[in-house]
Amino acid sequence: MAALRASLSHELLRPVAGPTRTVAAFRPAVRPVRIAPAVSRKATTVVCSAATDAPAALPAPVVGEVKSGVAHLRFQRGSADKIRRVLDVIRGRSYEEALVLCEYMPYRACEKIIKCLMSAAANAKHNKGALKTKLYVSECFADEGPRLKRARPRAQGRANLILKPTFHMTIKVEERQ
Repeated sequence: MAALRASLSHELLRPVAGPTRTVAAFRPAVRPVRIAPAVSRKATTVVCSAATDAPAALPAPVVGEVKSGVAHLRFQRGSADKIRRVLDVIRGRSYEEALVLCEYMPYRACEKIIKCLMSAAANAKHNKGALKTKLYVSECFADEGPRLKRARPRAQGRANLILKPTFHMTIKVEERQ
């Protein structure tokens, strides 16, 4: 048995538990390695879609009007400070660049920011006829919302208060001149 094990050691095989140990009862000892994907959280790329969007039926242009769109996300669970950390990075950047930054940042807040950012761009395109390729993030801020209050039971009949924060977020995009 030792000779068989030595001859198969170069293939990294190990015996399978059971009453009979034959060559067929050996299986690979090395598990397949799971490689993390090098792509973003989304299955499809959202950045290139802005450039490929066909211009919709554009409303009549008004001279001097800034084409902009606003989106609000209200009563979302999470800390406003954690949202502001990402909003400070994307403020003033182009729409496509802000999407790419949020796509690859390691923060959970980015998913909600992407949702709000895409909504603001869609509002600008639909309502004012703005081109997504010319948009930039002109304003973005997060305010604290109401806190959800929960109780955690403690010793001797007492309870501690658990505060679960919420936030309101606003993102405004405008077309660059």
